[in-house]
Amino acid sequence: MKKVVYSIAKSGRFESKLTGIGFITESDLVIACISQKGNAYIRVFEDCVKKCHEIPSRPGEFKGAHYEIREIEFEKKNSSGESTGIETREIEVEYSIWYKLVD
Repeated sequence: MKKVVYSIAKSGRFESKLTGIGFITESDLVIACISQKGNAYIRVFEDCVKKCHEIPSRPGEFKGAHYEIREIEFEKKNSSGESTGIETREIEVEYSIWYKLVD
């Protein structure tokens, strides 16, 4: 595993940005995160290394895009506002990833 400095920006309706120090395996970016409730967890961006390319004239810096398909559940309501049950949908989440190898 190699140590990296990273920046991950989530695109879309609820944009967010993560920065910090993480690790690169042969194919994945591994970072430590803290949930909204304060619980620590490890986040893995699978096959990220294959999708990122080296930035010209900036040795050791890489960038690229990572896509994930997530299943979300939401309450469905009819026109009068009454709940008709729970519906599940799949959405695509896009992340812009930048990282730099640290010695």
